[in-house]
Amino acid sequence: MKIPEIKKSICGICTCDCGIDAWVEDGKLIKIEGSRDCPNKGRLCVKGYAMREYVYRSDRIKTPLRRTGQRGSGEFEPITWEEAYTEIAEHLNRYKKEYGADSVVFYSGYSKWYRTMLHRFTHSFGSINYGTESSSCFQAMRIADTLNAGCLSRPDTENTDLLIGWGFNPFYSRVYTVDQLLVNREKGMKIMAIDPKLTPFAQLADIHLQIKAGTDGALALYFGKYLIEHDAVDHEYIAGHVHGYDEYASYVKAFDEETVSKITTVPVQMLRSAAQMLIDNPHFAITEGAAPITHHKNGVQNFRAMMALSAISGNYDREGGNIPIEFADSKINAYTRLGDEEFIDEVRPTVHKPKIGSERFPVWSELIDEFQAMDLSRQILEQDPYPIKAIFALGMNVHMFPGNGKLVEALEKVDFFADVDIFMNDTAKYADIVLPACTSLERSQFQGGYMGMYTNPQTVKYVSPAIQPLYESKSDADILCELSRYLDMDDPYLNSGYDMCSRRLLMKVGTTLADLETSASAIKIPGMEPYYPGDNTKFGYRTPTGKYELTSEILRKYGYDPLPTWSPPADDSREGEYPLLLTAGGRLPYHFHSRYQNCSVKKLFHDKPIAQINPADAKELRLREGDAVELSTSHGAIKLYANLTNAVKKGAVYVYQDYLNADVNSIIGCDYLDPISGFPGYRSVGCRLRKV
Repeated sequence: MKIPEIKKSICGICTCDCGIDAWVEDGKLIKIEGSRDCPNKGRLCVKGYAMREYVYRSDRIKTPLRRTGQRGSGEFEPITWEEAYTEIAEHLNRYKKEYGADSVVFYSGYSKWYRTMLHRFTHSFGSINYGTESSSCFQAMRIADTLNAGCLSRPDTENTDLLIGWGFNPFYSRVYTVDQLLVNREKGMKIMAIDPKLTPFAQLADIHLQIKAGTDGALALYFGKYLIEHDAVDHEYIAGHVHGYDEYASYVKAFDEETVSKITTVPVQMLRSAAQMLIDNPHFAITEGAAPITHHKNGVQNFRAMMALSAISGNYDREGGNIPIEFADSKINAYTRLGDEEFIDEVRPTVHKPKIGSERFPVWSELIDEFQAMDLSRQILEQDPYPIKAIFALGMNVHMFPGNGKLVEALEKVDFFADVDIFMNDTAKYADIVLPACTSLERSQFQGGYMGMYTNPQTVKYVSPAIQPLYESKSDADILCELSRYLDMDDPYLNSGYDMCSRRLLMKVGTTLADLETSASAIKIPGMEPYYPGDNTKFGYRTPTGKYELTSEILRKYGYDPLPTWSPPADDSREGEYPLLLTAGGRLPYHFHSRYQNCSVKKLFHDKPIAQINPADAKELRLREGDAVELSTSHGAIKLYANLTNAVKKGAVYVYQDYLNADVNSIIGCDYLDPISGFPGYRSVGCRLRKV
């Protein structure tokens, strides 16, 4: 009997990059298990365990394709890689010559592992227009943290007395953190869950504040008022390291418990009990879900108000609080040691037009080194301030955009569109040329810093293919390197291939690619020193004032309110017509955007698109479990099936974004955006339901 070979690999579906033991026999994948020597400790989510089916799906794109029918028809003919590269290069170079390099847009959806290379590729081509799906994921959190403190932070969960999980549910999206969370809880760590929905994490909590979606900022400002009134703030830290405290202290006076109870729908006594927990547990840390807090029209300010609590209480950059994770000191900054920014910046064009979205979202433009993709369709259709002639995308998904009919219209209008993906999805059907990518099990992958290792960014790792690429598919990185030569780009690293790019990124790390290739596990970056809480505070924060800014000078510069002000998340002027609050975008554990649409695993759970509603609402609407319903907003309607659950508050409707036959984003306005970040307000939209 032949014994299968077990090869170390990773699951590249979401950002966790969990370790996989791939059982391979005769070059075929026969079984998937979690790697016990990786941070996920042998655990995988449903998506990871379904990886074998994912790899061998029948709708894999097998060869390069050229469009033969109308855009969107899905009519293609197979062509060779040479034909595809030649045609792409001819178009992109022509637009570059006639309209300027910035008329060509480069975009990344999922996955994320190659993004440093794509960013360099964009600049080497001469364009400033590099963008990603982070235009609606993660970067608004970065903006909020940067406005406040100059960098991101993490909760020191091992030393905290109280963990405040704000829109946080690791059981669905950060499974590798669950073990330590449970250990800390057994040691006595208290947990406060703040979430409009009853989640597995909320069930662990000592107190769960089931607030109305989008009212997080009002709750945070009430907490701030409570701490100030009870003299539970750190006066010494505030005096030396906080900017704008007096204005903040004056502003929060309006957020008394009766007012905030009406806003959040949380009873007054529960608000009071939660606020007292902050005083009874003075070492508290805040952890969050990036999307739940920022997917509102008031998202950035909500997030700023939430994180401001760590500053006024003295829990920022202190043991048991929130610890900065990006620094100027390269001894302790894994990202700097890996040379990601140098790799990108050394070919950055010195003369260029403004990035897409710069005028509309100036704060985003200043703080985020990407164009704001929520403004892409507008610029294509209006050609203002300049025309966009071509898009080269990897993993683009039109269904993640609000009011995505407008983006479809833009894809129909743009002169040339080339798309790279694993599966033939709705976006790829609009492309002129489609290129087949391979999965994470079929490629080599260097991981470190921004190119992976989300579970431990102070390590680097090299993963070899578990199986050879199926059909004629290639890795995204190899596609970029090969295409760079057809484009006649004068880039010695891209032109030399993926391994050469990886060696360039490792130049300052102190280990070599050869070391990584021969190591079965991740290697700690040599010379990395532990961070001691308080070190960053000693030297000042990377803000205009060098302090933690409760009043942001960057916001003031662009005419926004510098305080972390609260405003209603949704337009209530049509409350009678749209009395319910739609929350779109929550994650199902067995879905990830469109990537699991055609996997049988989803049929084990909900094979029909569902609208989750509270039984009390269902009674008023005369709905029963499984009834067909029409969900409508001011932008359209979709058909769903009622799913009654007490996990959802009365007055709320939860719809997931993963159903192609019931695309909830299509009925959310394309201009329903946070004015600071440009993020869509997916999670607080006025709606109504009726039985059909």
